[in-house]
Amino acid sequence: MRQSEVRARELAVTHDTKIPERATRRRIPAKVRRVAVLITGLANSACYSYVPVSLTAVTAKEDVRVRVTESAATRLSETLGAFSTEIDGEISREGSDSVSIGVTIDRAYRGTTVGTTTQRLSLGRSEVLEVQRREFSRSRTILLSAGTVVGFGLLAAGIAQLVDPNGPPDNQTTPPPPSPLRRPLGVRLRITIP
Repeated sequence: MRQSEVRARELAVTHDTKIPERATRRRIPAKVRRVAVLITGLANSACYSYVPVSLTAVTAKEDVRVRVTESAATRLSETLGAFSTEIDGEISREGSDSVSIGVTIDRAYRGTTVGTTTQRLSLGRSEVLEVQRREFSRSRTILLSAGTVVGFGLLAAGIAQLVDPNGPPDNQTTPPPPSPLRRPLGVRLRITIP
């Protein structure tokens, strides 16, 4: 139980007094929010990037991103249920003039994935505009790691400020805490605010 005291026209409260919830909440500074959004964005971009490759350089059953023509995207939207000119999946050659892409489809029931299946989409070579291979990106990994270190540093600095926002004066050191065996002398005053 804390002792009540009056300081700078404020009345300190005891543990028996309830503090409104909104009075105890602290707002997150805008600077911290911006850093959190930056770190989240970097983390979502992961450590990979897509690099264009020729269709002949791609091996069978390799995960790629294929950019298709507008007409092919319109035709495939009936099968996929969404219009997209970029399709991620496993590519395989089907003769000299066509390719097929295996697209993974997840089935979910009430937010839980029940099962996955692969649907094959056939495309003519003229409908494929670009093939991109997913490769490890060293620069993105370094940026993500540096952002994570900076984020944890800012978090540690924020926690350090929560401990004592005023800090000791420049010409005085912080006094040691009082002994737990020592009891204050005198009468204890307790004020309850309804």
